Amino acid sequence: MISFQVTSSDVEIIVTFLISFLEGGLLGLERYKVRLEHAEKEKMGEEIPGVRTYGLMSLLGTSIGLLLSGKIDVSFLSKVFISFFAVIYVIVLLANYIRLRMFTLGITGMTSYFVFVLTFIVGFLTGYGFYVISMSLTFLVAGILAIKKALTASIERLSYEDISAGLELGFVFFILGPLAFGTNYSIIGLSVKGLYVFFALVLAISYISYMAYKIVGAKSLPIVSFLGGLMNSEATLMNLLKMNIPIKMLSLVIAADNSAMVIRIATTVLISAYAFLGYAEYFQFAKIFSIGILLTLATLYVISYIVSVRFENGKESGNAITISSPLNIKLALVGVSLYMAILLIVRFVASPGGIYAVFVTSFVGGLVNALATVLSLLSLGGMITLRVISVGSMLAISAALANKVIYAFISTRNKEDVIVTALCSIPPAILLAVYSFIVLVYG
Repeated sequence: MISFQVTSSDVEIIVTFLISFLEGGLLGLERYKVRLEHAEKEKMGEEIPGVRTYGLMSLLGTSIGLLLSGKIDVSFLSKVFISFFAVIYVIVLLANYIRLRMFTLGITGMTSYFVFVLTFIVGFLTGYGFYVISMSLTFLVAGILAIKKALTASIERLSYEDISAGLELGFVFFILGPLAFGTNYSIIGLSVKGLYVFFALVLAISYISYMAYKIVGAKSLPIVSFLGGLMNSEATLMNLLKMNIPIKMLSLVIAADNSAMVIRIATTVLISAYAFLGYAEYFQFAKIFSIGILLTLATLYVISYIVSVRFENGKESGNAITISSPLNIKLALVGVSLYMAILLIVRFVASPGGIYAVFVTSFVGGLVNALATVLSLLSLGGMITLRVISVGSMLAISAALANKVIYAFISTRNKEDVIVTALCSIPPAILLAVYSFIVLVYG
């Protein structure tokens, strides 16, 4: 007797087949569009594998997955027999497809063959019940195929030096990195880990800015500067000053770098301060601190605009931006040396003894690491007043802005660049210092 009763298992299998066909069809659609763009329609006519072919290939894989997972209950011999001949059929289809493309039509390229096999695997995973994995694999493969043109065009612009520099950077991160973090050694009392992080960041930003400029062009530099400033503003500035950037853009680049640094420190401090201060104290601190930060950011961009207008007749914007090397190891070593020197100065200057010693320590500490300095001040919440914490925090950020002149001086011998860096960094630093003095006296 024939039964047409539909069970929940039947519904699940039908939905599985639908998902499988959509996955295969998506991959087939991408392949079909690519073949049309390469004018292969004239060679192959309606025989171009597309939505139907790839969709059916996925369904074949799903059928095998359903059989082997036990969702379709048949005998063991039936499972082995059907699975074996299905795999043989896929191999024969693939071999015939390769013969047609390579030997009959003379079409080179291996991508379509990999996608053909992956479609069968996607279908099998779907049939076996790994829906999330199969869909993730589908969209991953489709995404890789979609960016193929842009990726190929970008790679064609790269030289052997560019690629080898990337491998060297990988050596710094994945070989030297574990060695540095796996040790507790120090150099004249300075942590090897901290020195390594600064060195690695200088190299990483050097490579990122080089590659971004080479692939995207000059318009990428303000974005690279801002993102670099979120990691390490000093390392970012050192690398960008080596590129002979036109003054009009340089002022914007410096403003982006400095503002990213200020935003990074301010955001971290406002989040972390809640753990150190009481509810009422926190909002009082946040109010004072936020006003200072907003005034600083506004000044940064006003000064940047004024400088770009004032130096309009400086280095012409038509001049080519120059980047000597993807990895500037000499610059990284110089930066680390300066970093060590400032750290040692902080050790000698920082000493207990009244609120003015706290302010001096905050300013000098800000020359090295403003964020660490501010968090140290917050941790002293029960020992010093809220006003002292606020003033010290803003002095640390003021120092972090002012120290850009030092890094600019060792990075470039172009006086105009150093002057522009000073004009874009010192006024906001002075404004924040003056505001902190007002808070100290009248707050």
